[in-house]
Amino acid sequence: MVSEEPTTPRQPLPVTAAEYLSEKVYPTLEPALEAMLQAAFPADAHVPEGEEEKGVLDAPLVWLAKYLKDRNTENSAKRDRDTWQTALELAGSEADSYQSAYDHGVAAARSVLWPCSVIIAIKDTVTEQVPATPREPEPKPEGEEEEPAAAEEGEEGEEKKPEMKDVSVPVLRYVATSHPDKRSIEGWVLRYEEQGRTGSVVASAETLVVERAAHREQNLHFFCGRAKGVTADDAACYCAVPLKEQDGSVYGVLAMDTLLDGRMIGEQDVERLQQLAAAVDRAREPFAAADREKRRLEEEAAEAARLEEEEKKRLEEEAAAAEAAAEEGFRSVRRHPIVVVTW
Repeated sequence: MVSEEPTTPRQPLPVTAAEYLSEKVYPTLEPALEAMLQAAFPADAHVPEGEEEKGVLDAPLVWLAKYLKDRNTENSAKRDRDTWQTALELAGSEADSYQSAYDHGVAAARSVLWPCSVIIAIKDTVTEQVPATPREPEPKPEGEEEEPAAAEEGEEGEEKKPEMKDVSVPVLRYVATSHPDKRSIEGWVLRYEEQGRTGSVVASAETLVVERAAHREQNLHFFCGRAKGVTADDAACYCAVPLKEQDGSVYGVLAMDTLLDGRMIGEQDVERLQQLAAAVDRAREPFAAADREKRRLEEEAAEAARLEEEEKKRLEEEAAAAEAAAEEGFRSVRRHPIVVVTW
């Protein structure tokens, strides 16, 4: 027969979760959290002015709640949506100039795609001097020996400088950057028909995405040094999106690269950059429309002046022709006088 030992009666479970937390969880968590906070924020650590009221002085459980809330997947997704919506609104916000619209677009792209570098470049032309095409020598009659050409000399026996001519070179002029110092792009132009690969965006109006952008064989226009900690097989991305006029023609590019951290970009990043570019287009449209109207009026005025000059010239020619005809008639009468015969 098995003897039954007296059993200790089990304590009833707390009625509520709050009681359980108070009796079992908090006493265990609080010392651990305090130790963790003391390690992370030593008592002798310097606290910057104005930071005293931030998380380091929160009660441990309050600190933990904030920490978990910030890293909660749902909250992170909401924060991402909010950041994106704010960026989209900034890029499309009312601007007071072209430059303002471009600056808003760059700031919006940086806020939602950080860490990255962002620029906006606009189509322009620069005038350069190049040697004029030398005139072809006239051919000599067959059998006649051609004398060697003497070197042309200028003053004091110096060799004559070649004739030069002005040519217009299409470029992309950098007008906005995410760099804190806006002067960092001052004077920057890209001869996109000769340098790099961004010219394909201007020519095709299609988005360009270049993976492993830090590698020289990618033939990008800017100096690319491999980002810190980036392996040879994963060396950042470059993406350029066309900026378009109302009629679909390309007037510039919105471009970004991830050389700061070397990460690859995904389809969502590209789509967002495209949407931000469209927002920039809308923000600058009032100024573009005003410029188009100004050009239209100037062209109409020039055409009216041209027609007026042509009409004036036509009337002068008609008057001259009439005067010449009258003079010719007078001379004809003098050569052949009219004889009046009476009976």
